[in-house]
Amino acid sequence: MSMLILAAPDPFSPNYSCFISDFGCQASQTVAQFMASTIRNLGDFIATMITGAFNTNIDQGSWDIAHSQFLFWIAVTAPVILIVALIQIAIAMILQDWARIGRTAAGAALAIPFSAICVWAMQQFSGITDDVTRSLTTSVQGGDLSQSLLRVVGIFDLPKQASGVMHSAEFIKGGAIFTMATDGAQGPAAVGEYVMALLVVALMMIATLFLFIAMSIREFGLLALAAMAPVGLMMIGQPKLTAWAQRWMNLTAGLLIAKPLAAGVVLLAVELTKASLSIGVVLVAAGAVIAASFSPLWATKLVSFAGAEVGTALHHRFSVRDQFSRASTATAPVRTAARVIRVGK
Repeated sequence: MSMLILAAPDPFSPNYSCFISDFGCQASQTVAQFMASTIRNLGDFIATMITGAFNTNIDQGSWDIAHSQFLFWIAVTAPVILIVALIQIAIAMILQDWARIGRTAAGAALAIPFSAICVWAMQQFSGITDDVTRSLTTSVQGGDLSQSLLRVVGIFDLPKQASGVMHSAEFIKGGAIFTMATDGAQGPAAVGEYVMALLVVALMMIATLFLFIAMSIREFGLLALAAMAPVGLMMIGQPKLTAWAQRWMNLTAGLLIAKPLAAGVVLLAVELTKASLSIGVVLVAAGAVIAASFSPLWATKLVSFAGAEVGTALHHRFSVRDQFSRASTATAPVRTAARVIRVGK
């Protein structure tokens, strides 16, 4: 006696075995095949975006281009700084403000070395933050953070093909997306499962796209700040223009810590949700990825706020002279009363 073993339907190539005259079934099968193909392609897109967001760093060639632009802007900005410094020194000489003359001259002399040191430090700290992010991501059980996040979503990233740009991905059997697609492949009545799976995958696709764009903007922003550094940093010794340098430093520090911050947010979501592969877990992961996409904005605001608070605290700090002056003012009534008593006697 022979036994007929029926193979399970392919969730991403649904075949409802429709009759030719059953137009409703044929239409449902066509829609299901289209959505299944879209889900599979979106899976490849998600794998590419997540992998690119955390595993792409600024290469030396990009830094070299930024350095060449840096030298160009030094040549453009140096004459402007010289003219501004001479005007400031002339005004200070008329006012006989020798301290202002010293500050302006020192600022003009140190403008180029200061800018070069800041850009060099930016490049070094960029490598450090990349190493911190790599160490943070590899601390996840199972290896790289991008692979761990893909497993939470229910996707397994296959090795990238040499001729292709997109990564190839497969949905994990037992995962939320694979389960819904399998249910949708059972028949025309279950085509709604493909709709739900497509909505979930589309949400994750949008989240990962935002994350990839945010990390790309971070890298471009660092290169742009390095290239345009002389415009802001060479103004640091000139009155009323020091705020440009402060803004440059705030943006640079914010963008440098944005990548580890984004990795930390995603890592927290992975640790909280890696024990399950339900739809709710996928939605939590999508929310975490969207939150991590705003890490450059959060980091920049945090650095600006902290810098402003420190500056305010230093500005309102009482000097020793101020404290003696306030103490003298507070004891003035007591001294006046003592003089009155002495005169009365």
